[in-house]
Amino acid sequence: MSFASDGSGPFCGALGCTEAADVVIDHPERGEIVVCNDCTSGYVVVRHV
Repeated sequence: MSFASDGSGPFCGALGCTEAADVVIDHPERGEIVVCNDCTSGYVVVRHV
């Protein structure tokens, strides 16, 4: 079941965060990560989700 069909969205990929995802950031060591607005930590925002 995908997030589009089960009523919940993607969640933040930052360690320990359970907020809904807002953006994709470009992390220098891990590549693109889906995170919430609070966990962007100054990284470049690639796109909104």
